[in-house]
Amino acid sequence: MVTNRNIVSKDLENFEYTPKQEYQGKFSVFSEADEKAMLMRFFTHIQLVRPAIYVTYNGDSFDWPYIEDRCRILGLDLKEQSGVFKNAAGEYGSSHSSHMDCYRWVKRDSYLPAGSQGLKAVTSAKLGYDPLELDPELMTELARTDPQTLANYSVSDAVATYYLYMKYVNPFIFSLCNIIPLT
Repeated sequence: MVTNRNIVSKDLENFEYTPKQEYQGKFSVFSEADEKAMLMRFFTHIQLVRPAIYVTYNGDSFDWPYIEDRCRILGLDLKEQSGVFKNAAGEYGSSHSSHMDCYRWVKRDSYLPAGSQGLKAVTSAKLGYDPLELDPELMTELARTDPQTLANYSVSDAVATYYLYMKYVNPFIFSLCNIIPLT
């Protein structure tokens, strides 16, 4: 987890967020001086880890466009820093890795009704627990007064997305690969 010390009132210690025993989440925290340093830490981490798959929930419509916009404002280039770019279909990926937007799987293959396709509802239905919820109006205040609560909320989405991918999306995709012989 990377925090922006211009927003978050104090440095956080590494911590664990484990909503159920089978859904472990251990997080290292990096506190950076400002937004640009925070993005550069994120890109450094990508270069170090070299992920084969990026997993997001609605990342094509929210996360990647937001990061791309913030990069543009701060004089950074998303593709140059991470290799990630938007293709002609409006999906983000790179030449060295795939991007799996779990929201697209939920919409297409989860058989959940349209009103139950948000991450919180999907976590409840598919993973069997209720994730942390915060009023968006409180987030800025919590960054100042209770950054640990905000950190727990932030990583709760990451834990839910990761385990949704590992438990449902990845096996589904690999099952399809056994049926449909594509590279």
